[in-house]
Amino acid sequence: MANLRISRRNFIGSIAAGAAVLPLSNYHWAYPSKTAALSEKKVDWGYPEGAVRLNANENPYGPSPNALAAMEKALSQGHRYTRATQLTKELASYHGVSTDMVLTGCGSTEFLRIAPWAFLRDGGELVTTLQTFKTLPREAKKIGASVNEIPLDKNFYFDLQSIKKALTPKTKMVYLVNPNNPTGTRHDFEAIQNFCASLPKTIIVFIDEAYSHFLEDKKGRDGITLIKQGYNVIVSRTFSKVYGLAGMRLGYAIADPSIIKELRAFGFGNMGINQAVFAGGLASLEDEKHIQKYKELVKEGQEYFYNQFDSLGLKYIPSTTPFLMVKLNMASKVAQKKLVSKNVFVRKGEDWQMPSYLRITMGFPEENKTCISTLKKVLNL
Repeated sequence: MANLRISRRNFIGSIAAGAAVLPLSNYHWAYPSKTAALSEKKVDWGYPEGAVRLNANENPYGPSPNALAAMEKALSQGHRYTRATQLTKELASYHGVSTDMVLTGCGSTEFLRIAPWAFLRDGGELVTTLQTFKTLPREAKKIGASVNEIPLDKNFYFDLQSIKKALTPKTKMVYLVNPNNPTGTRHDFEAIQNFCASLPKTIIVFIDEAYSHFLEDKKGRDGITLIKQGYNVIVSRTFSKVYGLAGMRLGYAIADPSIIKELRAFGFGNMGINQAVFAGGLASLEDEKHIQKYKELVKEGQEYFYNQFDSLGLKYIPSTTPFLMVKLNMASKVAQKKLVSKNVFVRKGEDWQMPSYLRITMGFPEENKTCISTLKKVLNL
């Protein structure tokens, strides 16, 4: 690994990423515009007609009306290259940090992929949890870094004590997802703060806060608070979830300027983000009405699924997020295949070494009801 020579150009040439500007005709974001190639056929990007899509933790409301209007207007500037200056300023102001602490990217996925290249490319070790979002650990393995994955505790929370015990002189990074995906569990601020305080300065803690709006700390504290307190932390955020811009691809990272400089060397910069989503991101950032509307839908979905699972005698992991995991009486890959055959899409727990669990996203009430009625048939309940 010591002989591995990786330049920014080599890195960019090794992965596929990008973003496309979609037409906004009548705000039909799920479908491309009618063209000669697609004829009049409605296409939902690989899903069959009428699919119940509860597999990707998407916001079913989609972008806010403000974001849609801003993106449509921005299309008139589609011939110009994007500049992130204004959005970077707004994000810095929103979080109370300097602009040199903010880096925008093609979803938070960009930072999950480039962080190992920036900090683990010459060897070293990543310590993370086993049942968590896999993009960053998978990228670390690709470049030859050692990855130590610690199982969650019996209540499906990070086992921070075991993670700390697993650290070695070679450990360069710890990766935590809070709230965690796929379990929906969240750690309180003090626990993560104490963990960060116990680490040597040579270790970076990467905190993936894709579901930051569901942290609900009474004092408004989060991973960015830790950065302001001087801890060696990177926080990634995304516009894909609460803001409903998953298909448009926009995210950002916040860290000390020295860390941002290292990440920037491997990122795509403005070239990875389209003109329209910058405008949509700006319009979305403080649209509290749209955010609250979605959070209410999530709460309604949680209560519905909990009640249904209780009545069916199915165990589940109490969730703080727009998704939850339910334990089945069969392998989840079998159940998932049967559900897909009935046009209901969910995620199998095998993807996270949880073979008897399904992960289900909160959808609209009618989608949730369809999911439960179909699941009953699959499980013979």
